[in-house]
Order: sequence, then C-alpha cells, then structure tokens
Amino acid sequence: MLRTLIVYLIFTINSFPQIQSNWQTLSNAPFGSRKNDAVFINDNLGWIVSGAGEAHRTTDGGATWELMFSSDNTFFRSVAFIDSLNGFIGNLGPDEYGGPTITDDNLIYRTTDGGLNWAPIENISGETGRGICGLMALESGHVYAVGRVRGPSFFMKSTDAGETWISTNMIFHAMGLIDVQFFNPDTGIIVGLTHSEHLLSSGIVIKTVNGGETWEDVYTSEREGEWCWKISFPSRKTGYVSLQRNIGYPVNLIKTTDGGNSWFEKLVFNREYFVQGIGFANDTLGWIGGNSTQTTYQTTDGGNTWSPANFGVRINRFRFVDESSGYAAGQTIYKYTGSKPTDVKDLQAPDEFNLSQNYPNPFNPTTRIRFTIPNLQPVEGGSRNGLLYTTIRIYDSLGKHVKTLVDEELRTGENEIEFYAGDLSSGIYYYQFQAGDYIESKKMMLIK
Repeated sequence: MLRTLIVYLIFTINSFPQIQSNWQTLSNAPFGSRKNDAVFINDNLGWIVSGAGEAHRTTDGGATWELMFSSDNTFFRSVAFIDSLNGFIGNLGPDEYGGPTITDDNLIYRTTDGGLNWAPIENISGETGRGICGLMALESGHVYAVGRVRGPSFFMKSTDAGETWISTNMIFHAMGLIDVQFFNPDTGIIVGLTHSEHLLSSGIVIKTVNGGETWEDVYTSEREGEWCWKISFPSRKTGYVSLQRNIGYPVNLIKTTDGGNSWFEKLVFNREYFVQGIGFANDTLGWIGGNSTQTTYQTTDGGNTWSPANFGVRINRFRFVDESSGYAAGQTIYKYTGSKPTDVKDLQAPDEFNLSQNYPNPFNPTTRIRFTIPNLQPVEGGSRNGLLYTTIRIYDSLGKHVKTLVDEELRTGENEIEFYAGDLSSGIYYYQFQAGDYIESKKMMLIK
C-alpha cells in the first residue's frame, strides 16, 4: 500500500464553536427489528428502513411515523432520496441475513410520490449483483448503489433520477461493497471488504473521479478480520469510515483530511467492540456505535479519544441535517439536537498572528505545529466572514516543497496540526505559515 504523508488538523475551542449535544430516544418511532438506514431531507421530513422489510416516513421530525411500504420476504438495508418525492430503497437480497424467508431478488425499489407507492426498478444494463447495501443520491438526480456485504460486489449508477441504471462488476477491486459517498457527479468513494470470509478480510476504500468509469484503490487496512462499514463526511475534506472488527481487537476507524485521497487509522478501543455506525456533526464531534447492546461512544477531538455517550443500541447509521440536527438508526430512532454558545469566540479571540515552534523537536516521526489567526477585521489578503485563507507548507533543506498541510479558509483562533513524516528521510525541514499577507517560517529536525 502506498504510504503517504499523514496530516490531520485538531482545532481548539477558539477555532470552532463548541456544541453541547443531546440525544433522545424517539418514543413513537418503530422499535424492534433493526432500523438499518435513515435519510432526512430536512429537520422534519425523513424515511427509515428495516430488515423486517418495512419503510416508515415522518413529516414532523420523528414525533410520529407512518408505515409506507411493507414486504415480508424483503430485507431493506439502505434508503436514499433525491428530494421530497423521489426516493429509493435497497434490498439486501436472498442468501444473506434473512434466512429462507427472504426470497425477494429485486435490487432497488423506487418511489416518485414521497413513498406512497413503490415499484422495483427493472431498467438496468450490465451484469447485476444479488443485493444492495449502500445507496446515495445527489440533488442533480444522480443515484449510486453498491452491494453487497458478502458479495458479489457491484456498483450501480443512474444519471436520470432512477429511470435507467448501469451496473458494473467490481470483483477486481473488492469482494463485497457496503457504503457509498459521492461529493458531486464525478467524484466519490465506495468502501467494503477484500475477502468474503470474516477472518480473512481487510477493509478497503476505492475512489473515482470520473463518475465510476474507473476506480483507484486508495486504502487497504493492515489487519485481517475487519471490513470498512459506514462513511461519514462532516465536511468536504474531513471524513471517517468505521472498521467493523469481526473478531478480537484492536478496533480502529480510518480518517481522511484531504477529501478521501489518503487515509490513516485511529484507535477507538483496545478491546472488543462490534463497531458499525459512525457519524460526525462537524470535523471533530462524532459518535460511533455497533451491533450490540453496548452503548454508543462520543469523541470531541476528531477521534483521538472516546467516552460513553449513554444512548442508542445497535446503531447502524447516523444522518445529520446540519451540525446541530441529526438522527441515528438502530434498535429504534434517536434524535440529536445541538446548540452553539455565541460568546466563545468573543471571549477568547486572539489579537495577533503567531507560529509556535513544533514539538517535540527533534522528532520521529510525528510532531505538532501550533499557529494562531487573530480576530482582525478586515485583514489584508482576504478575510471574509471571519475566515482567512491559510496555508502551511513543508520544505526540505534545499527549499523543495514537500507537502502542503493546510490550504483552506480557517476561522479566528488557535489551531494545531499533527504532521507524520514516516516516509521522509532524516534531516532539516522548514514549515511556512501564511495567513493573508502574514508569512512566518520555522525550522524543525527529523531524526530516525
């Protein structure tokens, strides 16, 4: 596997407003058979599906639910909606979890009236699989589907809101596919497993930049006995994927800070925990759950540390409308509300630029760099709505550019990055911080 420089941002309290989070169990939500997936168009309108072949809709933010579709011989695994009328449900298919009662071999059901009526899709070109695990729809009318967990592995796409579909065999990349995330009609990732046997599989992430015409394997986990399960991108660059550990431990997740081009692992538990669902309200605040009676866990620092969140059972999917509103699907449905205090930034806004010396220094192979963006309005060089375009670049001793760590608009406050240089040679390096017209550089030493 190609080793790349691993970089991730850790923003402090001054950089982003802190969110007080609250999860509640929705008392009137369907209970019992696991709710496998959920999708919400806004705070009020959403749909959930279950392995019992049921699809429910809420129009009042989860206060009440209406059964919209039921099929005793179908195992509904995933759901996606383009808008309030056009939606899709993925069927896991026969020979999987449902036993002999699951005989429905229709891959996807479609509605064009908000869920009042459903019909199986039939206009599919190409070789098709046996079932669908992941669905995702864009407002443009592009719809994507992958399946299934133990294979066969296929990618399906519609560019006309579900009227016609193209199916592609993905056996040369993965033995099974579980989840899908597209950022626009061209660029997206799919995740799954390298081997159909639990104990022999590793997790895999595959990326396309041409709408699925070609794919590149961008990550494969180092251990056997695990799968990539669910995807969560709270922002365009920062994303997380849960790694379902089928036996033993450690239990990890993987994270990207460059939009899915490269990934690195982060430890969640050094003990057994059957992780599946994962969701982040913003780049640092997130939750992880699993198919067990153990509680859900929460992180406030981008996955560095985790603590019990004390809600939820058998969570398979988190969905966020925005960073202060979301839902989780498991044994039943759980609703999230968050609030942002308005005075944090004003109380702690710094008044000058600063670039600190990296620590430790010398280092091997990881070091941290702290920098400060002041609350200056306006700022020459492009301050907009409290954001300032900022870069941090690494250069070697000859002045050759090695890596860009930061290249985006950042908010006022203190920031910290961790720089992993495991694939660089020992020597002197320089890091340059530029925010607007302010530029400062410092020297650091890598010793192996």
